Amino acid sequence: MFTKELLVDNSSGFHVRVATLVCKEAMKHKATIRLGKGGYDVDCKSCLDLLTLMAPKGTVLTLTVDGEGGKEAFDAIVSLFEHKFYEDEFADVARA
Repeated sequence: MFTKELLVDNSSGFHVRVATLVCKEAMKHKATIRLGKGGYDVDCKSCLDLLTLMAPKGTVLTLTVDGEGGKEAFDAIVSLFEHKFYEDEFADVARA
């Protein structure tokens, strides 16, 4: 099992586009992938569940990954957070 606290550090927080990115990545993996805060956790393979986290910028979420291919799944989700969900790249494309 892999666990890590992750900071929502993109300016828009954890919104629909971000939840979709996380969900799409989670669905690529067999492992169970969950995000949570304050004792409440959700399945990352459900975009709707992810949106219930209500996580604006500055929120710390706990990622838990367990099962087959867990390390790869863990690294992929952590990377999304570390790259701030590619918000800057998305904004550049939207402005073009």
